[in-house]
Amino acid sequence: MDTQMINFVIPKTLLGDVDRAAKESARSRSEFLREAIRQYLEEKEEKEQLFRAVARSANRNNLAENEALELAQEAKQWSRRRSK
Repeated sequence: MDTQMINFVIPKTLLGDVDRAAKESARSRSEFLREAIRQYLEEKEEKEQLFRAVARSANRNNLAENEALELAQEAKQWSRRRSK
């Protein structure tokens, strides 16, 4: 994997939280932050895909986007309850 070092400023309290979470998951700080960034980007892409699907569905079914979004949220909540 080709890597590049970056530097950024982070509040000490947040860094402490990161370090604790990294330790709890038996990862280095870098591994923990890489995974957090990956998860964020994956979730962002999933939300964008969901929004595009909802917009298409709303258009096909003559629903307002907010009505379609409400249905999508209900389906998501139902799916979460079902998987528990």
